[in-house]
Amino acid sequence: MNPPFSAYVDESMLLTQGLYLMAAVLVGPIHADACRHDLRALLLRRQKRLHWRDENDKRRAQLIEAVAALRPTGIVVVGAGLDPKRQERARRKCMEHLLWEMGGHHVHDVIFERRHSELDLRDHELVAVLQGRHSMPPKLRLSWRDPLTEPLLWLPDIIAGALSRAERGDCRLWSPVNADLLVRRIDAR
Repeated sequence: MNPPFSAYVDESMLLTQGLYLMAAVLVGPIHADACRHDLRALLLRRQKRLHWRDENDKRRAQLIEAVAALRPTGIVVVGAGLDPKRQERARRKCMEHLLWEMGGHHVHDVIFERRHSELDLRDHELVAVLQGRHSMPPKLRLSWRDPLTEPLLWLPDIIAGALSRAERGDCRLWSPVNADLLVRRIDAR
């Protein structure tokens, strides 16, 4: 039997194309510390975290190469129909779908990148509703963490960034990592 996975979750938005992407990368407990070590080794001098939007194209290619070597598995939910004025609605739809999917992937812990207290509270409220409707696996433990202290949150950031680039027509950075990533497309309106 496989050990339970932890899912590390981050999002990306393509406002001009009306897409909200929520990526979950699954990491087994026996690989977590080694992955953290490998990710920290990618930091440049004075860099506190890896963040896709802060990197140039050459650096993004280096990050994708390193992440591809880790052979990431997981799920990316692509919500279409994003209204820029209703980003939280798209997030809720993607999050609901993602949490439901976790039940089929032997996930026990889901760790979201912390945003700020008001937005995280909205996530907590959604989780309470989903639990009440039995719309998510009952044994999932959810938490919100700071990417400065949890390097594994850098993985879904990079994956979501690479897919967002592919959604704009440039698949060069998506191709090396997409083999074991399931992409689900939903209506996020």
